[in-house]
Amino acid sequence: MVASYLRGYSWQRDLLIAGGIIFVFAFVGPFGTFDDMSFFVRLIYWTIVIYGCGAFFWVSAFLTYKIAVIKKIPAYLNNLVIVFFGSLPATALLAYNNFVFRSFETTSVNISFIPELSDLKPERWTWLWLTVFMIMIAISTVNFFSHFGKSLSKKEKHKRELSKIQIKTDSDILQFLARLPKEIGTDLVSLSMSDHYIDVTTKQGSALVHLKFSKAMKELKKYPGVQSHRSHWVSLSAIKNVKLSGRDKSVELFDGRKLPVSEKYKNIVKALN
Repeated sequence: MVASYLRGYSWQRDLLIAGGIIFVFAFVGPFGTFDDMSFFVRLIYWTIVIYGCGAFFWVSAFLTYKIAVIKKIPAYLNNLVIVFFGSLPATALLAYNNFVFRSFETTSVNISFIPELSDLKPERWTWLWLTVFMIMIAISTVNFFSHFGKSLSKKEKHKRELSKIQIKTDSDILQFLARLPKEIGTDLVSLSMSDHYIDVTTKQGSALVHLKFSKAMKELKKYPGVQSHRSHWVSLSAIKNVKLSGRDKSVELFDGRKLPVSEKYKNIVKALN
């Protein structure tokens, strides 16, 4: 998980996400900043806090990834560990930031930018740490789902690429595709049995092919598709929706057609959802 953070790091995207959070926080003024600071000061305040917390998060992620035990725990727990360690130095940043900016709003002269220890009272540290922890959880959650979505997208793209390679190299699939008229292409949508023929539909058209349906199913065994009925087969890329409740169980295709799903193949089709 952390490795994917580091490999997939995009500073442009993260700066944009952090910038959005900064603007929202500056506008809303959470944690008492709305009453204590003007909008312009809040904007500077939250810029330092958000970017500072983000920097500590990435340093924590990098260092945590070096620990073998932590790498083995689930992703969400891994994320919490990163946030916990990153929140400790970030708390000191927020304490300093609070002292400087809250003083700036209440005092016009003789502002000391180095706080006395007495100004950072012990009872405030727990509240400060919880504040930082919540901010970093918000940032890391956005990043988590951003990377998770990106990872899923990459996996789907990889699967599609593998499918294309498989279609182009599998001898049985190529044997079936060679039977099709050139004008309808080879991008399959569905197959339906029609007496001693098969009604083959592609994205370019349709044609009747003289072939047993059972033989077609053997040749297309490795093609990314599913048999939904003893007389029907559909390509996975052509499926728009699957309805398995009620009497009219069917597979809806992107071209608007609906092909039936029989009880025998119900569980196979169900696995697609």
